[in-house]
Amino acid sequence: MSQLSVQTLVDAGAHIGCRVSRWNPKMEPYIHGSRNRIHVIDLKETIRGILRAKHFLKEMIGSGQDVLFVGTKPQIRSEVAKVNEETGMPFVNDRWIGGTLTNYQIIGSRIAHLDDLEKKETEGYLDDLTKKEAARFLREKRKIFRNLHGIRDMFRLPGALVVVDPRTERNAVREAQRMGIPVIGVVDTDGDPDFCDLVIPANDDAIRSVGLILGHLVEAIERGKDLRKERGITEASKQDDIVPLSAPIPMPKSQRARRSDGQAHAAEEPPVPRPSSDRPKPNPDALNRPVAVTPTTDSVDSVDS
Repeated sequence: MSQLSVQTLVDAGAHIGCRVSRWNPKMEPYIHGSRNRIHVIDLKETIRGILRAKHFLKEMIGSGQDVLFVGTKPQIRSEVAKVNEETGMPFVNDRWIGGTLTNYQIIGSRIAHLDDLEKKETEGYLDDLTKKEAARFLREKRKIFRNLHGIRDMFRLPGALVVVDPRTERNAVREAQRMGIPVIGVVDTDGDPDFCDLVIPANDDAIRSVGLILGHLVEAIERGKDLRKERGITEASKQDDIVPLSAPIPMPKSQRARRSDGQAHAAEEPPVPRPSSDRPKPNPDALNRPVAVTPTTDSVDSVDS
């Protein structure tokens, strides 16, 4: 993997954002300026985000957890699948199936069904079927394999999600937030950084840009695996953390706290409905305010790694 620097990111096209007309004002701190009505991403912020993500992934993998990579855009599917080839981490690069995190029992049953279909095929089950029945059998197997083959070895919830373009993968991000799973997002200038716990501002459409960023995250995962071995965490010692398919998934702590607090307050006094006339209304002028870009002067050397 090439050294992480501003020049390597420029060569990969990571600095090229979206059109000015499509920008999200929340991405203003990560924008260096604009040229030909195209926003230019501040690559110092990109490097800062990559370094923070690498440090987080190294410690998380070292503690025995796994990370799920999500990227379903057609042009980056191969880069997401390459991460699995190099690290063995689960991935989703075709279509996010609703309930992958929040209803993993059903997803696990579909994976078990896929294993059963493949076993029947190897045992010559198709020889006893008609052409129409065999075609239906193979079509079902291909569909399940296409959607779930990247997570068929994920026997428990991941410790984090790495999402390329959270705007496109908003369903995956919402499920992760509901389950209390941190999200690392590669966000372009039209995205919303509030959906991510760690933001890597960069071009999320270019293959070279996404490949370069994921390559550096792979380095952190490999270091985390070495750290895992040093701490004596093996696959056998992680069996206690596996989520059984028949067991209910626990509610996140934040959600349990909100529910308990809500029940306590409801017992004390009933909520007072807010009049519809007092509710704040959106300001349409705020969406059309001019871009105010201030070039950053932060030094990359001061970033905590």
